[in-house]
Amino acid sequence: MKAREFLARKKLAVEERNLIKQPLSAAELRALAKKAGGAEQLVAPKRRAEAEGLSAEKLIAWLAEDGARVRRPIIESGGELTLGFAADAQEKLQRLLA
Repeated sequence: MKAREFLARKKLAVEERNLIKQPLSAAELRALAKKAGGAEQLVAPKRRAEAEGLSAEKLIAWLAEDGARVRRPIIESGGELTLGFAADAQEKLQRLLA
């Protein structure tokens, strides 16, 4: 199940943003990194090898250059941040929204 479908079934209001067309700013990425436990958590799984060895600030700049590098979807609910929509992320959302 896709995140959009999951959220629609839960009848939750969502704010969508196409990160390819409208990438996150460095400031937005810093704020997300703080909630996620580090900038490396924001990197899309397929792009991790490219990001290896970058300092936190260089990683933020690298992510800000291309929204496709950012792990998606980014779901924030009740102060909790969920990145991606793998099985573990789905379970976390189920707990948050129960």
